[in-house]
Amino acid sequence: MSDDLRAIASLSQGVLDVRTGPLPLIELLERETARLQEGHRARRPAAAALLRIHAPDESILADELSLEQAHAAIAAYHRFASWSDVVARARDPVDPRFEAAADAIVAGDAAALRALVAQQPALVHARSPFRHRATLLHHVAANGVEESRQWQSPPNAVEIARILLDAGADPDATCPCYGPADTPLYLLVTSGFPAAAGTQADLVEVLCRAGANPNGREDDGWPFWEAIKFEYAPAAERLARCGARVDNLVFAAAVGDLPAVRAYLDDAGRLRPGLDWGAARAAARELDVDHLLEYALIFAAAHGRREVVELLLTQQPDLGVREPFWKATALEAARWHKRADIVALLEPLR
Repeated sequence: MSDDLRAIASLSQGVLDVRTGPLPLIELLERETARLQEGHRARRPAAAALLRIHAPDESILADELSLEQAHAAIAAYHRFASWSDVVARARDPVDPRFEAAADAIVAGDAAALRALVAQQPALVHARSPFRHRATLLHHVAANGVEESRQWQSPPNAVEIARILLDAGADPDATCPCYGPADTPLYLLVTSGFPAAAGTQADLVEVLCRAGANPNGREDDGWPFWEAIKFEYAPAAERLARCGARVDNLVFAAAVGDLPAVRAYLDDAGRLRPGLDWGAARAAARELDVDHLLEYALIFAAAHGRREVVELLLTQQPDLGVREPFWKATALEAARWHKRADIVALLEPLR
């Protein structure tokens, strides 16, 4: 997948004059459309990669690519619902400095980014001209923007984030990437690229230390829950360290907080009745409180919390319960994440 995204980046960056002067949005996207059609005719991998993601019908890969089809694919690539949405914003300017700064973020070119921000400090508050309206700090999360800008999290992603934050970027700015108000922290803890690169947890801390609320803009535990749900254990641990509330059994189990898990047991060692989600309204919207025990076990297994798993198994959980996102039981979650010690605990209980 990363090879495909890198190929799309080469297709996008090959459009002429994007970094040399301002262009109206419609002119830039018409040029990208022409380049996509040319690449399709030449059977270039980059064109095929973009169409695989954004063409409504994969037969397009083998047939002639019409202007209408190319328009639709380019609109989708920039997160517009349709080409008519592009036309409605035809005269919006595309700032070449913002585009160059976004390129520098992906490449990890700290010197170029620092120079651009020094020349135009307002860049850290600027918005992409495309449908997602992301700030430059959102781009650091490598999520929710064009594929050409989310194929990697560079090794110096923390330095890149600090350049923007030190220049005054809002760590809790919102944009409509997936929902109406996605923050850099939310996009970060749901992004596979920083997780794979090993930069995710450090970026979490940088954002939180700069003022991002570890409990989310709505104070509902959203970032913490998403890190747990996507099973990014280091990110969840760092959020807890930065002040995210660990105020329910699932959250405590997922981060391996054994004393907190024990606090949900009574003096006889039984799970206390009437447990709830605390202030974590994000989790409450998605999980059935009647299966708190089973969900706690599943996420403890996924995150590699052996001692917690051992304790929860004393409560006779239903091992057939599946969490609703990846449809995994505790054993399946442990297998998927290669938690051999936890698999050894659970397999005999099947």
